[in-house]
Amino acid sequence: MMELPNPPPVPSPSDSYAYLLQTSLKNRDPFAARSVHAQIIKSGLHFGLFLMNNLVNFYVKYEFADDARRVFDEMPEKNTSSWNTILSMYAKRGSVDVAHRLFREIPERDSVSWTAMIVGYNRTRRFVDAVQLFVDMLSEGVLPTQYTLTNVLASCAAVKALIVGRKIHSSVVKLGLSSCVSVANSLLNMYAKSGDKMTAKMVFDRIKLKNTSSWNVMLSMHMLSGHVDLALAQFDRMDERDIVSWNSMIAGFNQHRHDSEALDFFSRMLKDCSLKPDKFTLASVLSACANLENLRLGKEIHAYMVKSVFDKSNAVENALISMYAKSGEVETARKIVEKCKTSNLDTIAFTALLDGYVKLGDIHPARQIFDLQMERDVVTWTAMIVGYVQNGLNDDAIEIFKRMLREGPRPNSYTLAVMLSVSASVASLNYGKQIHANAIRTRESSSVSVSNALINMYAKSGNINDARKVFGLVNDNRDTVSWTSMVIALAQHGLGEDALNCLRRCSH
Repeated sequence: MMELPNPPPVPSPSDSYAYLLQTSLKNRDPFAARSVHAQIIKSGLHFGLFLMNNLVNFYVKYEFADDARRVFDEMPEKNTSSWNTILSMYAKRGSVDVAHRLFREIPERDSVSWTAMIVGYNRTRRFVDAVQLFVDMLSEGVLPTQYTLTNVLASCAAVKALIVGRKIHSSVVKLGLSSCVSVANSLLNMYAKSGDKMTAKMVFDRIKLKNTSSWNVMLSMHMLSGHVDLALAQFDRMDERDIVSWNSMIAGFNQHRHDSEALDFFSRMLKDCSLKPDKFTLASVLSACANLENLRLGKEIHAYMVKSVFDKSNAVENALISMYAKSGEVETARKIVEKCKTSNLDTIAFTALLDGYVKLGDIHPARQIFDLQMERDVVTWTAMIVGYVQNGLNDDAIEIFKRMLREGPRPNSYTLAVMLSVSASVASLNYGKQIHANAIRTRESSSVSVSNALINMYAKSGNINDARKVFGLVNDNRDTVSWTSMVIALAQHGLGEDALNCLRRCSH
């Protein structure tokens, strides 16, 4: 008697609904999936672990966080996969405090649980917490995966935690993952960013299957350390280059003031490959144009950005503003500020604008832009003060300095030196003494620039004795300006013999 083949297994209702959920996910059809959810409830299958995990996963993938959490909370039974799915959702959304509370509640944490938290901490720039969590993970005997290692090495690179990074390197060797390209690249990046160039080179040389990312790390490392020739040699050895490779070279040339080379490389990129410039490329190229005051090329790049409906970043907008301001088209730069509603100009763009207006002798528009800035660092405040001083508006300089003391960052040595020069020019001894007291409190009084300004201020205010005291206190820090200021001060006060003695001491 002939044997009949076994009939194909009939899928269970749970399997069918799980298949429908997966199909909805592939077809990007959230409405169909919600309909499946309703049918699951009607069928009384909403207590099954397998089906509920699929449902939570669906809502997480579609970023329906409230629905995912509601289904998760209503599950009568949960396994580690259930916890990991909801934990990853919060971690990736940046809600790491919520994620950490869930993490502590997980009955049995596996490597996915720990890695999800490390990824969450990285995304919210809590790198030290990420490294500490990795240490805790090892102490609990949980083995890291490749993904865990690449993420924690990124944390070490961000905070230059070289000692911890070396220990992780030892773990990589013990786990036999040294040949894994993603892990090797992460090690390479960690050593490069932590300043251990020798070990970085050793790791790079040992990578048998180098990819473009491996080469890019070395390019960036050489450029950051100022070894432009090594970066260029490395670039020429590459078989394949991506936009990061070109950007590393162009940005590196620009940062080291080789702006003509940066523009040459940009031209070479457009001719030699099919890659299109991105926001990082354009920011660096516009910065090079600004430094060279190359208005023609800057305008061409601006036109390209307009034609291609380029998605400008703050860095590109700031570079564009700097380019126009430094190239003499201050009003064009200002129109871009107004059009983009840029309330977070960086220091370079603001100082370029300010310098442009100072040259025009019109400081008022610069002050308007200054007042609109959301964040102002010490360089921005000082630039505004210098702008007033250069235009002879000492009262405005004093006003903005007082405001800086009330609500801004702590003045640096250059800020104090500028304000002491203002006190000297208006012969205001009392105000100069107040600034001197501030310099002592902030430990800036020993700075050469502040000391020289103090000598000049006291001398011009008629207090030659205090000028001498300051000069005596900076015995080890004197430069040519210090000696010259003291000689001139003594001569102006009719102390010719003392001035000559001071000049002789300076010569020796």
